[in-house]
Parts: sequence; C-alpha cells; structure tokens
Amino acid sequence: MIAGLTRNRIPDVALFVAFNIAAVMLVVVLVIAPVLTHFSERSEDIAESSAQLRRFETILHQAKADSARTSGAGDPYYPAGEERVVSADIQASLKSLAQNAGVNLLAIRGLPAGRVQQMHLVAVGIEVEGPLASIRDMMRAIESQTPMLLLSSATLRSVTDGDDGAIRAQLTVQGVMRDGPRAGEEANSQ
Repeated sequence: MIAGLTRNRIPDVALFVAFNIAAVMLVVVLVIAPVLTHFSERSEDIAESSAQLRRFETILHQAKADSARTSGAGDPYYPAGEERVVSADIQASLKSLAQNAGVNLLAIRGLPAGRVQQMHLVAVGIEVEGPLASIRDMMRAIESQTPMLLLSSATLRSVTDGDDGAIRAQLTVQGVMRDGPRAGEEANSQ
C-alpha cells in the first residue's frame, strides 16, 4: 500500500512542480519582464539625454568663450570725434586687409560721411585687383573686422578674358562712428 501511495504521489508532485514553474514563468513574462524592459528603456533615454546635455554644455562653454573673446576685442564702433581721423583709421585697416588677402591696392580714398537712422557712417572707397578668391577673402575680413566695418557696395569686373583671370573690385566700406562718449566715459567725466 505504501508503494502505491508513492507511485501516485510522484505524478502529483511532478504536476505540482510543473504548475509552480508555469506560474513563476507566467509572473516573470507578464509582470517582471515588462518592468525590466521599462527600466531598461528609461536607462537608455537617460543615457541619451545625458550625452545630449554634455554636447549642449560643450557648445555653451564654447559660445561663452567666443563671446568673451569677441566682447574683449573692443568696442564695435569707432570712437566719437573727428571724421577725418576715423576715415584714416579705416583706410589703414583696409590697406592691411588688402595686403593680408594678397590683392593689389590700386586706390583708396575717403568719401563723404552719411547718417542712417541713429548711425553716423564714415565711408571709404577702395579699389583692388587680384584673384577672385583673394578678393572674397578680403571682403569676409572686412565684414568680420572690429570695430565694425560694413561693405555697402561692391562692383566686380574681369580685367582679362576668361574665367581664371584677375578681378578688379571697387568697394565702398563704411565704419560706424559713436555719436557721443561711451557710458563708462560719461561717469568718469562727471
């Protein structure tokens, strides 16, 4: 009789173990796996956000450094005073830019000053000759100059036949002159 009980119990025990294994697998598949998947996805999202934040911080740090370097470079306006002095300063800057760009300076002259809205503009005309790439480099250098120079007109024409020949450029460059003393200078004068 005892032998008969053990034989019947083995299938019962196997069924019990199989049922428990199936229940555990069901809980793992329906509850634990989705929770682990959710946390895994959140972990990936956090890692991506962290990497993006580091990139933004790098860009912000670089922008702050560029801003500090640019703002430390000087006033974007020419100081208030005599127009002839500002014109001579602009002409000297343009001569230097032409030399650095590798173009031939043909002529440079002061033009009548003007006023646009609140800006007092001092104009200079310059005529240069050289390869198109060098003239383009000079024009970029003019517009990135501090104090600020504005390229208000440009006339380009080919000196020789063909596409690779020298180009003659007539440029009108304007510098913005400050109307009165700067804010820091007003406080010092009082």
